[in-house]
Amino acid sequence: MKTTKKTVLSSLCASFGVVCLYLGVFFNVMDMTAALLASVLVLFCLMEMGYGYAFAVYAMISILSLILLPNASPAWMFILLFGYMPISKFGFERIFKKFAWVPKLILFNVLYAAVVFLGGALLGFTTENQFGIPPYAVYIGFFVLGDILYVLCDILYTRLVRLYIVKIRDRIHKYLK
Repeated sequence: MKTTKKTVLSSLCASFGVVCLYLGVFFNVMDMTAALLASVLVLFCLMEMGYGYAFAVYAMISILSLILLPNASPAWMFILLFGYMPISKFGFERIFKKFAWVPKLILFNVLYAAVVFLGGALLGFTTENQFGIPPYAVYIGFFVLGDILYVLCDILYTRLVRLYIVKIRDRIHKYLK
């Protein structure tokens, strides 16, 4: 594929990613879903054009969503939790092969801790509840559910790549030459 087509395709993916994140703003309860949907576009760019263009799409979606979105919550979910996942997933799997889960989960948990604790400090999220559950139990629940979500997303990316290569790539590859 020529450089011009790669540039156009990556900018189209970035604009669609910002639109996906805007849907997360429009439907206020879909922040994580919109961020995950936008990260699929980064995955597509990774499969078709490589790591450099995928990282460029991640950076473009991140910067444009912080500038354009009226509510930055989906943008921060994309930047800190889901946008980098396709790039790091296949990078770690290429480097560490069998033990790729260890660095992937460490990276996710460090960034997830930043989201949870900085969100509490800067945005005023609290763990107070009416049920008498201690705050440390709520944080443990956050991390367990976050890790489950991460593993499910990792499996989803693997299956999407397999589906794309087997069924879809040949159909659209003639348009991407």
